[in-house]
Amino acid sequence: MKNKMNYLTTFVVGAFVFVSGVSQSSGQDLAESPVILESTPRSVQDLLALEKKLKDVLPRVLPALVCIQLKDSSGSGAIVTETGEIYSAAHVVNPVGTTFKIVLQDGTELAGKSSHYDADSDAGIAIVTEEKLLKSKPLPTVPRAKGLPEIGEWVFALGHGGGLDKARGPMVRLGRVVSLKGGVIKSDCKLIRGDSGGPLFNLKGELLGAHSRVGTSLEDNVHLPMSMFDDLKKSPPPTASAKEGDKKVMPETKS
Repeated sequence: MKNKMNYLTTFVVGAFVFVSGVSQSSGQDLAESPVILESTPRSVQDLLALEKKLKDVLPRVLPALVCIQLKDSSGSGAIVTETGEIYSAAHVVNPVGTTFKIVLQDGTELAGKSSHYDADSDAGIAIVTEEKLLKSKPLPTVPRAKGLPEIGEWVFALGHGGGLDKARGPMVRLGRVVSLKGGVIKSDCKLIRGDSGGPLFNLKGELLGAHSRVGTSLEDNVHLPMSMFDDLKKSPPPTASAKEGDKKVMPETKS
């Protein structure tokens, strides 16, 4: 964990060194400019404060990150209830009734299945089906944010980009919200295949959404807000269950 945090320190400070340099020479101009967001760092101290927030919150949310494995493909998700409800993407969990393996951060492998699915919104919910484990100890969970983030707000994305890699661990990407158009959240957190379904958090450690569309450019990074999962749970149940592997919407990264 120490090595990972050292890397994180380098990433956060290094990624914004240009902003820091500008602020020292023209901090007054930045503060007075109407086009510079208030959340933009203006000094090294601002960057260090941002780094500290991320380092403080990561240990609290990482245990709830999961890898969802279906045959030779995988995606990500986050546990939101102690009974094993997981928010992810529809193209990761597949139609209702699909069974798969859920891998926790400590390496524990659990049986799970898709409980809610909407191909149109791409919102999907999975549940852990191993009742003995659920009765023996509560699963790690993350709290939900009460509303949408603000434009320019700092956020971070978690996921198993490229597939589950126990030696490397999960990927952490820091960025900001760039758009709230079309009922979805867009950020400049870089995502790749395997991250789909993974959680987007604010710097309080509250779950803002789940990664949906993952593309080759930053503009393709779309996150599903909590309201979509609320709507999904209110929708009527499907008339029939799907078998494992049926009607797969989109292949994810092979792990």
